Order: sequence, then C-alpha cells, then structure tokens
Amino acid sequence: MNEIKTEEMKLLKKRYRLLYSLLTAGLIMLSCSDKTTKDSIESKLSNLSGSYLGQEQPGTTPKIFAPGIVSTGLPERDLTISPDGNEIYFTVQLGRDYDYRSCIVCVKQINGLWSKPEVVSFSGQYSDIEPFIQPDGKKMYFASRRPIVEGVENKGRYSIWYVDRVGDGWGTPKPVGEPITGEGMVCYASITKSGTMYFTKMHEDGNEFIYRSKFVDGKFTTPEILPENININESQWNACISPDEDYLIIPSYVEGYNYGSADYYVSFRDENDNWSDLINLGEKINSPGLDFTPSISPDGKYFFFQRMNWTENLDGKILNYNDLVNIHNGRGDIYWVDASVITDLNPNK
Repeated sequence: MNEIKTEEMKLLKKRYRLLYSLLTAGLIMLSCSDKTTKDSIESKLSNLSGSYLGQEQPGTTPKIFAPGIVSTGLPERDLTISPDGNEIYFTVQLGRDYDYRSCIVCVKQINGLWSKPEVVSFSGQYSDIEPFIQPDGKKMYFASRRPIVEGVENKGRYSIWYVDRVGDGWGTPKPVGEPITGEGMVCYASITKSGTMYFTKMHEDGNEFIYRSKFVDGKFTTPEILPENININESQWNACISPDEDYLIIPSYVEGYNYGSADYYVSFRDENDNWSDLINLGEKINSPGLDFTPSISPDGKYFFFQRMNWTENLDGKILNYNDLVNIHNGRGDIYWVDASVITDLNPNK
C-alpha cells in the first residue's frame, strides 16, 4: 500500500472541518422541534425491552442502530455498552470546527424498560467524546477538551479522561495523566480484557498514530507505537481493539484502496504479537463519506460503527424539514453488524 501524500491529507482534513461547518443551520431548526422529538422517542421506547435496546439483531448486512432513538437527524458517533448490556452510551456532536460542543449521552434499561436519552452527569459543560467502558465495567474512559489545570483553557486539544463507577452512576472525571498524556493530543481510548489501552496520539507536527500502553501493577506503562503495517502513513486515528486483543479496527485513508474519505480497516494479531497487514472492510461497511468511530460490543458479537452517508441526487429537489433532519443525511449515524464480517477475514484462520 502506498503512503498517502501530504496534500491529500490536507484535503481530507479540510473536508472534515467543512462537514462540521455545515451542521449549524440544521441544528438551529432542530431546536424548534425539541418537544416533538422527545415525545417521538418516548413513544418508540415504550414498546422496547431486552438487550441492545430491544432492536432486531443484524446479520452480515449493516443496519442503522436504534433509528429515531440513538441514530436520528443529529450527528451521532462513539458507541459503548456496559458489560451487563443495560447501559448504552454514545456521543452527540454539535456546532462546527473547534467551536463545537459534544456531549456523552446515555440510555439505560431499568426494570426491563429503556429510558429516554439523557446527557450523563459529568458531561454537558465541555466538549466530551469517545466514551469507552472497560471490560470489567469499573471505569469509563473518554476524550475531553476540559481544562486539565483549573482555569487554563484547553483550546482544540483533547486529552483522555476517566470516571470510576460509583453505584449505578459515575464519579468525578479525572485525567488519565502520565505516561499516556504527554506532548501532543491523545484520544480514542479502548481497553482489552487484560487492561491494555490502545489510543490515538497526535504528534506536534499534526501527524496521528496508534499507540498502546499495558496495565501492569496498577498503572499504565510507557506507551509504544504500533508497527508500520498498522501506522502505514501519517494519519491513523480512532482505532478500536477487540476485547481479546486479537484484532484492531483502524480508520484510515489509503490511496487506491478506499471507498470514501476514510475507511475502516482491520489488522489481526497472532499469539506472538505479530500484526497482519491492513484489510479494508469493504463497501458493505464503508461509505463514500468519512467513517471514523468503530467499537465492538462487550461480548464481541457485534461491530458498531459510525458512517456518513451523503444525501444523493438533490439536483432540482425542493427540500423540506424532514429532508434536513432525516437519517442518511451525511451528518453521521451509528450502524451495527455481526462481527463475523471482521473475524471471517482473519488470514490466520
């Protein structure tokens, strides 16, 4: 696979910024229908029970996850599920460029009934994204632009934070600190059953790479960058490790191999800690747009992922309100699919 050219990466990042700059107008309109939206969500939830928000479980063809509840006309991303399956967290992103505000939202199943989505107790003031509940359920990691030092603004720079489980809620956010946090931005933490953290680190030159840090004697060790067949160019980000650490999903742009601005790839890890070359997950998973937030269900059965499906064939069409707030409108929705679409690609089988 050829390395991506610097000019192409600049174009990709410009597209990303432009995408979020288009959100503002539609979101102003959405605020006018707040009560209607809440009533609609509560109506949908009243008949749902069981795991995964009572949704019909998918096969090998991706389906939108919980349409009208989780996936709506808003831009959603970053889904994580508690080990018992009774709590589902995701991100709703608002605004544009570095002025945007993102919140972590939760739905809970209590006494067999699912609650309506609510912003979690520790989110809402700062830009918080990328929740990930570690496999034992005792901590949730997330990325945030909240100030690490009180009163010092953290302009445009994300760091990894965590909250401890306290009863049926969460404690006060704390920065994960050294040795994870250092020079450059860090984000998108995912944790294996053994406690190893995989995350994205942006270097001072703006290039992004995937790192990991093992959890030994109650603390994270010095991070190590993953090998060159994972970090194949200057921009890999938002990688998600499987619970058993046997494969890694990586969003990236690889010249000549992509279906969109960024695609999902997989690399498989063997018992000797060797990683396979990246394999594109194909056009059933990847969209013509920007795809960049993968996650795996705690039981390893399902692959959740955000994708941006552009609305096509608008030439001459007179748009109405439903066109603006509908899913599939390019803002980002959460899909799910049977994880066999990943594991069946394993060359070590």
